[in-house]
This record gives sequence, C-alpha cells and structure tokens, in this order.
Amino acid sequence: MLFGVLSGLNFIVYLGLAVLLVVLCYRTKSKGLILISAMLFTGGIFDWGFEQVGNFYVDRSIASEMSGEGMQNMSTGDFLMTLALIQHLLYSCLCLLGGFFVYREWRLGKFRNPQLEHLEESKA
Repeated sequence: MLFGVLSGLNFIVYLGLAVLLVVLCYRTKSKGLILISAMLFTGGIFDWGFEQVGNFYVDRSIASEMSGEGMQNMSTGDFLMTLALIQHLLYSCLCLLGGFFVYREWRLGKFRNPQLEHLEESKA
C-alpha cells in the first residue's frame, strides 16, 4: 500500500515538473530549458538504445564463448560498466550544457520581468 502511494506521488511530481518545464519553455523560449526538457522526456529512448547495444555485445560474447573462439576484447562486465559510464557522462554533459545555456540567457536578461514603469509608458 505504501509503495502504491509513493509511486502515485512520484508520478504526480514528475508530471508537475514536466508541465512546468513545458510552460517555462513556451514562455521563455530558452534553449537551455528546451535541452533539459528534451533530455528528461526522451531519456527512455536513450536508455533503450544503450540497452540494445549492451544486449548485442553480451549475445555476441556468449556466442563466441560457446563456439570456443574466445574474444580478445574486453570482458562483458567491463564493457557493460564502460557503457554505463558513457551513458552517465552523456547525460551529465547534456545537463551541464543546458545549465550553461540557461545561465548565459539569465546573464543576458532573458528571464527578467519587465518593469512596471516601462509597461505604463508603452500603454500610453
């Protein structure tokens, strides 16, 4: 029961974050927020791709061991660990790039609210 409640809360928070990011991307048209949002929304696709590469290598190594050839490359565990590290490095670099874009846009004043005086002058 507790697992169901926590899963529901996790889903609600994730959905709220997704809606907030989409609204912020639409309002600010920030390249950094768009990159971070795209990473979060397409993370499953990238995970699936890395999983397919890992499964292919494991299947190939099992087939070569069964045929008695033996592989001269790295072991299966080493390959899967390297693949996991590459995946983490890719996500981290894309997240840092998105954060850099957001910081640069913030420094250029893209996220500041217009001053009330300027709004009143433009209406007059």
